[in-house]
Amino acid sequence: MKAGCIHIGRGSGTTKSASALAVMFLLLFVGLLQAAEPKQETLRAWDEYVRIVNQHVAKSAAADSQFLWIDESHDIARRVHQNEVVITGHDPQNIPQGWIHHWVGAVFVPNVTLDQALSVVESYDRYNEFYKPLFTKCTILARDGDQARLNVVAAQKVFTVTAAVDTEDQVQTVRLGPKKAYIMSNAVRIQEIADYGQPTEHIFSESRRPGYVWRQQGVERLEERDGGVYVELETVVLSRGIPVGLRWLIKPLADELPRRLMLDTLNDTRTAVLQGAQLAPSQRAALTKEPVTHRH
Repeated sequence: MKAGCIHIGRGSGTTKSASALAVMFLLLFVGLLQAAEPKQETLRAWDEYVRIVNQHVAKSAAADSQFLWIDESHDIARRVHQNEVVITGHDPQNIPQGWIHHWVGAVFVPNVTLDQALSVVESYDRYNEFYKPLFTKCTILARDGDQARLNVVAAQKVFTVTAAVDTEDQVQTVRLGPKKAYIMSNAVRIQEIADYGQPTEHIFSESRRPGYVWRQQGVERLEERDGGVYVELETVVLSRGIPVGLRWLIKPLADELPRRLMLDTLNDTRTAVLQGAQLAPSQRAALTKEPVTHRH
C-alpha cells in the first residue's frame, strides 16, 4: 500500500468544486447499480487482508514486540507526545469490485493512567455523549467480563453526503499487563440508513444500499507511559469499488470520510478521558487545542 505524508489544511475552491462533482457522480453511480452486496471474490480478498492485519495485532501484543504504531517513527512519537493528532492514511487497497480503507491514528492523553482511560473507553453506554454527533446510539446488548456486544448507530456528513449505519459490534478488551491493553471490535452486522434524520428515514434494502461500509474491523491500543496514556485507533473498512475512470474524482470523498471520522474520534476520546480524570477546566482547555492532522 502506497502512502505519502502531507499536511492537511483548508481546501481550495477548486478542490471543493471537484468534491461536489464527485458526490454527484457517486450518487448517480449508486443509483444505477442493481445490487450493492459484495461478491465472493471481494470477500475473499477482504478476509485475506484482515488475516494479515490480525497477525500484526497479535505480533504487536507479544511481550518482546513493539506495541504502538507511533514507535515506528521517532518524529511521529514526538509530535503525538506534543499534543498533535497524527493520522496515517494509505491509498485505498483496490480489490475485485471493492476498496479497503486502512487508517491508523494516535493521540496522547497526559496526566492519566491506563485504568482511567479504560474506564472511559469501555463505557459503551455513554458513547452517544462522548462521541457526539458521530454516535447517536450505543446500546449494550450483552456483556460478559471483557467482552461486549453493542448496537451502534453512527452518522458522518462530508460535503453533501451523509453516511449513516446501524451496526452490531463484537468488542473484546485484552489486558497485556498494568500498562498496556488493546480492544478489538468487529462489526458482525451492518445496515446502511437512507434519508438519515428525515421523516422518511429507513434502512436501505440489501439490493439498493450505497455500499459506503460493507465490512469493518478496528483495534484500539492503549499504553501508559511518559506521564500519560497513548491511544491509537486502527480501522479497516471495506466499501464498494469505483470505476477506474472515476477514481480520480471520487477518491477525495473516499479519503475524507474515514480521515474525518478518525480525527473526531481521537479528539473526542482525549476529551472524554480528561474529563473522566476530573482535570481542572483550565488544564483540559490547554490540552485539547485544535490538533494538527497529517497524512502518511
